[in-house]
Amino acid sequence: MRNNNIFYRVLKLDKNVYNELVADPSSVQRAGAIWIVSYLITILSAVTLIRNFADFLKSNLSLIASGLPEDSLIEIRDAISELEVLFDTEASASALASSLGGGLASALFGISFIYLITKYLFRKDPTFFQILVIFGFSSIPTLLNMPILFIDSLVIQGMILFLTSIYSIICLGSGLKQVYYLRNIETILLVIGSSMASSIFLPGS
Repeated sequence: MRNNNIFYRVLKLDKNVYNELVADPSSVQRAGAIWIVSYLITILSAVTLIRNFADFLKSNLSLIASGLPEDSLIEIRDAISELEVLFDTEASASALASSLGGGLASALFGISFIYLITKYLFRKDPTFFQILVIFGFSSIPTLLNMPILFIDSLVIQGMILFLTSIYSIICLGSGLKQVYYLRNIETILLVIGSSMASSIFLPGS
């Protein structure tokens, strides 16, 4: 399958795409590449959103906190400046590499959770290869975070980041349900559980 065709079918929640992907031995390399790119784009998008929010606060602080004394305004401005420096650092190559390492650990923990619950609680016959493929390709929606890096509207940036994150979770559930013939409640439990398990290794957790 061509990549553009795969992306379209994943985004439209095609009922057969994941079964076809797990049957293709080359899918795991593509899944890994998609996950890494989507993760880095999401991190940069989140940093951009927070940086723009800090700029908004700094520009409108006198209106937002008009009733505060001058000393408090100075403290808030200093805190915003420190936040900007922090997120400028987070966008550096070394910080992104470190974040990627934490993200990989988080993803592997979530994948292991899915494997264990699917195998021993739901009595299915999963493989790590299959779950890696599902996990990687389900991150395709977060590639759509790219426009956040080039637009200035905080509302639009926030909506894009929120919607792509939710849709990525939906795609993960769709893939797991499709490959392992799970019931809706089983799918929901797996997705929520894996998200909670993954958060243990997220940067800053």
